Amino acid sequence: MSVIVDPARSLEQRLELVAQTGLLLARNTHLESIVQRATDTGLQVTGAEFGGFVCNQTAPHPGSFAFYTVSGSGPTRSSTFPARTTLAAPLKDRAIIRSRDIGRDTRFRGPLAADGLPHDTSTIRSYLAVPVRVLSGEILGALVYGHEDPDTFDETSELLIGTIASQAAFAIENSRMREQLSRKLAEMDRIEVQRKTDVKRLGELAAIVESSEDAIVSKDLNGIITSWNQAATRILGYTADEIVGQSVLKLIPEELQSDEPVILSRIRAGQRIEHFDTVRRSKSGELLDVSLTISPVKDESGTIIGASKILRDISSRKRIETSLIQAEKIAATGRMAATIAHEINNPLEAVLNLLYLLRQQVETTDGKAYLGTAEIELTRVAHIAKQTLGYYREHTSAVSCSISQLAEHALTVYSPRCSAYDITIESHLESSTRLTVRRGEMVQVISNLLANAIAAMPEGGKLKVSVVDTRTPSPGVCLVVEDNGVGIPEENLAKVFDAFFTTRVSVGTGIGLFVARQFVEGHGGRITIESSTDPEDHGTKLSVFIPLQTAYEQTAEAPASAP
Repeated sequence: MSVIVDPARSLEQRLELVAQTGLLLARNTHLESIVQRATDTGLQVTGAEFGGFVCNQTAPHPGSFAFYTVSGSGPTRSSTFPARTTLAAPLKDRAIIRSRDIGRDTRFRGPLAADGLPHDTSTIRSYLAVPVRVLSGEILGALVYGHEDPDTFDETSELLIGTIASQAAFAIENSRMREQLSRKLAEMDRIEVQRKTDVKRLGELAAIVESSEDAIVSKDLNGIITSWNQAATRILGYTADEIVGQSVLKLIPEELQSDEPVILSRIRAGQRIEHFDTVRRSKSGELLDVSLTISPVKDESGTIIGASKILRDISSRKRIETSLIQAEKIAATGRMAATIAHEINNPLEAVLNLLYLLRQQVETTDGKAYLGTAEIELTRVAHIAKQTLGYYREHTSAVSCSISQLAEHALTVYSPRCSAYDITIESHLESSTRLTVRRGEMVQVISNLLANAIAAMPEGGKLKVSVVDTRTPSPGVCLVVEDNGVGIPEENLAKVFDAFFTTRVSVGTGIGLFVARQFVEGHGGRITIESSTDPEDHGTKLSVFIPLQTAYEQTAEAPASAP
């Protein structure tokens, strides 16, 4: 409980109280507690009948200080007083306002309005107001005291109240700074929590982007790549260090680069592009079928600053679609082939019968040989009609025969056509090894290769046919058909064994090499192609390897003496 000190007591007592108050104020952080303790101490050291702290409403926080009064029963707060009081004007140029500044015989007219005072202001004869001023010069308010007796406050009282005012100013400033620091720390904590949340969210998004199976790429409105995930590296081959900062045109084939300005214009307009099927070039130069979904990227203000692109490799899907289309074509052609085989079998039988009757009327040896060749070829035509497009597999048993003999027979059939096209034939039929094969299929393979070679030399040329024994990659026989014709472009080499692929639109069907590969692989063999369109060295070379042990060993018939 506070003890009121009689001002008549020693100065040392009052100084000690002021010193203790200074220590207590320095440790105090509660604003109202600071104000009340300073006011109470002033009452004790001056012997005033009432006192209070008045807020300066021009301070940074108007109304933040309450007006406190002390009477015989203790301090009470006046809620109306501070809201109506302004000390800035009367205390602006003066350090202290005293009772002699008011006038001994005049009614009270100080800076304090009468409203809210605990005493009748008409009886006040002693008055003391000391500003509470911080080091910057700002006046936070004033310690105000009054008494009914005149000349109550001497210079010692003024000095003591001035000291208390300085202590209060320091404590209030510290309290205010602590409050500001607390707000700042709270704001920093809030920002840090938000930052951690944002970092976590961005980390989760980054993890999603990096773990995506699809390439996720961003670019600015100039088409410069700004981000690149791991899937983009896997699909397109470039690392992020290699491609970020480069133009997206590096990934687009030249013939499709005109699409990019259209895409960027739609992005600038805020439009989204979904499931756009196109082609992109990888680091290795491979062209990939891809599906793109492109979305505008906006900044915090909503301005479009670039685009985010999701790229999915659909090469496998495209190959499956192509295979399905090809399978549908083959199925349709198979149905047509069955109809053709049925329709031409009877006329072929009739022609064969006529040839048999004609043989009895032909007496020359050459004539009989020609008729024999005609019968063989027509028999093969009837067989091919049933085998068209490979839908009908030869059901007769495999036989043991020489590939050289089969090639020699085929050359006999095609030699008149070669002569007509001014094509010279060079043959090296060195192998006499007999293999277990389906003779009709192998004759068709050789015939297809010869027909293609002749078609590649419309202006004449040289046709080379060789059959040799080989031990690489394994023991077997190798048939090579080589021409010096126009050659096949490099981009078409991978397609020549596909069904219906042909560069001879008017006469080609695109099934010859397709069927040839089926027959060769059915024997456990392999067929390869080399070609060049170089003006100085052009032509095509097809190699067929048949192993010594074919897939038809168990179904072999007796050896065939002639094709």
